[in-house]
Amino acid sequence: MLGCASNPPAPPPPDKDKLVAAGFKVVDAKTQLQQERLAALPQGRVSEWQRTGQTYYVFPDPAKKQLYVGTPKEYDTYRVLNPTAGAESLAQQHAKDMAAYNKQDSRMNINTSNDLSDPWSLWDNVEGLGGR
Repeated sequence: MLGCASNPPAPPPPDKDKLVAAGFKVVDAKTQLQQERLAALPQGRVSEWQRTGQTYYVFPDPAKKQLYVGTPKEYDTYRVLNPTAGAESLAQQHAKDMAAYNKQDSRMNINTSNDLSDPWSLWDNVEGLGGR
């Protein structure tokens, strides 16, 4: 018997007024290339972006051809104004971490059992006899 699982609801898109209140700058996408790059960003959420060694947080608004850009300071202010924005719950993060751990652990168990069944598996060339 299979159970029915549902995904948790997606967080609401960021409130643009709160982004501006937190100090995010609104940048218009004027050229065709800027508009294409704006459309390529993850939609409906604030994303971290690295440029010239600096960290920025961006929120695209392709409909208005605008990009909201803030530094970590502005993003922290936004998080204070809107505490539910952009953060996974601790349980969701723990579930992702455990899934990654279990996948890695499974692969390590397979490799360990291969190593135990074939003690020469780690050496490609044993005393000039050749290997795999």
